[in-house]
Amino acid sequence: MAASADKINEREAAFIAIKALAHISHSEQELVKFLNLTGISPADVIRLKENLSFLAGVLDFISRDESLLLSFCADEDFTADQVESARLRLGGPSE
Repeated sequence: MAASADKINEREAAFIAIKALAHISHSEQELVKFLNLTGISPADVIRLKENLSFLAGVLDFISRDESLLLSFCADEDFTADQVESARLRLGGPSE
């Protein structure tokens, strides 16, 4: 079943994305991978943490690695559908 952005509002989506960013930051390996992939610095992360497009990118990153996604969902008690709905709400479908 495909996720729908209608299932979640923007505030909830941003909350999930911020939790995902925190999850990524707890693993030095994942944080380095994220920073290298996006080309941003740790200072940029702090500056962009409330930018909805940036938060959509965080959810894109976490969604592309099934083990990371499942770990995040288990640790934070979210479903993969909730993460996908949040991603769609914040940034639309990925290409």
